[in-house]
Amino acid sequence: MKKIRNINLDLIKIIACIGVVLLHTTMPGFKETGQWNYSSYLYYLGTYSIPLFFMVNGYLLLGKSKITYPYILHKIKWILITVSSWTVIIWLLKRDFTNNPIKKILASLIQKGYFFQFWFFGSLILIYLCLPILKKYLYSKRSYLYFLSVLTIIGLIFELINFCFKCQCKFMLYRRLDYGLGFYYILGGFVAQFNIDNLKSIFKGWMKVVSTLLLLISPKILFFIAKNTYHNLFAEYFYDNLLVKVISLGLFLILLTLTIDAYKFRMIYLLSVQTMGVFIIHTYVMKIWQKLIGFNIVGAYLFFPVFTLMISFLISMTLMKIPYINRIVKI
Repeated sequence: MKKIRNINLDLIKIIACIGVVLLHTTMPGFKETGQWNYSSYLYYLGTYSIPLFFMVNGYLLLGKSKITYPYILHKIKWILITVSSWTVIIWLLKRDFTNNPIKKILASLIQKGYFFQFWFFGSLILIYLCLPILKKYLYSKRSYLYFLSVLTIIGLIFELINFCFKCQCKFMLYRRLDYGLGFYYILGGFVAQFNIDNLKSIFKGWMKVVSTLLLLISPKILFFIAKNTYHNLFAEYFYDNLLVKVISLGLFLILLTLTIDAYKFRMIYLLSVQTMGVFIIHTYVMKIWQKLIGFNIVGAYLFFPVFTLMISFLISMTLMKIPYINRIVKI
């Protein structure tokens, strides 16, 4: 029996991919001045991209009836092949032969190396290793709610510690990412326990309106908190924030329950299969802009994310047509 593809999940991946690019391209437009403007609005709007990615992954994997270690190890193998391949490619192009490529590969998984965004893969690997055990305890909606409640409480404790002591050290950030991203993964799995038709009846129209309004006004709130409470503008400090969790769930449900016309399926699918390629290469597209164009022209900060998105999608589409290379632009 042929498995039916959930085009709504593809749409969510596209939105999340755009959000990641916004996170990486809009901060130069306000970081130095620390002033509120359209760049800061787009930047904090991109905060929800990482939660969406983890929720999609959790929805797909925890939605399975059974998760085995051979299956998980196969997925981890391809993550490591992808990370290793791209690291070695850059290592060779840079002729960075004084540095051990193995160390560069490992560094990429903890937000260092040639691809700082590969920390996402490092977090995925940790979650994957826990999944077969976790799945044994996530056997009902009630068990999901128990885990989500515990993780929510942990997140609130971190928020309180941060508010009282202004702890912005790397250790605190990584611990908050561990619990925060684990929350979104399990949250995605929890949503997968419901039938789509049931979700459409549960998630009322007024809930969609409230979720949309919260999403649209949240960048201003997050900017205010980041500047005046955290004294740190980086969006990753919000991943275990209760407001971000509520809005992420609302946005996920809006997109998941959206009725999509059949004629849009192909376009959504074609863009969706490029998202991992865009995620991998967009930071180097950014460097091309910074080297060739810079930010001294009028509108540079506005066109920077547009340029990065367009060129990244075009390059990804091209790479997808090349044998063997196409395997390392998707996972």
